[in-house]
Amino acid sequence: MRASFFSLTLAAIGVLALVGAGVASAAEPITVQLGPLNNSGESGNAVLSEDGTKTKVVVTINGAPAGVGQPLHVHKGTCAQIDPKPAFGLTTLTDGKSETVIDVPIGDLRKGYAINGHKSAQEANTYVFCGNIASQ
Repeated sequence: MRASFFSLTLAAIGVLALVGAGVASAAEPITVQLGPLNNSGESGNAVLSEDGTKTKVVVTINGAPAGVGQPLHVHKGTCAQIDPKPAFGLTTLTDGKSETVIDVPIGDLRKGYAINGHKSAQEANTYVFCGNIASQ
């Protein structure tokens, strides 16, 4: 009887340790400030949060033109030196809002990425806002 009680107690402690480890490993959300580019007057933020092994990206922009879809992407590099090829596409910004879950852990995005927005699908070469994802 004593041995089985001891075994159950150790098993319970192990389960609690695993549950606690899962809670402790959750990454804190990251807020990325998105500043205006090319005299767009558009600025806001993107909040990145852990969604399992993926990352949820919620973008809110002030000054976005009503009814105009604006492509959004996560790029390697920084706003000052951005890789023009998108690393991850985000849901098109519509009326200043976008929400997307991308298939990459939030920690990986801290390794030199930026979020930028384009004026429109027709004027994708014109960036209207950008923000660097903090490395720590």
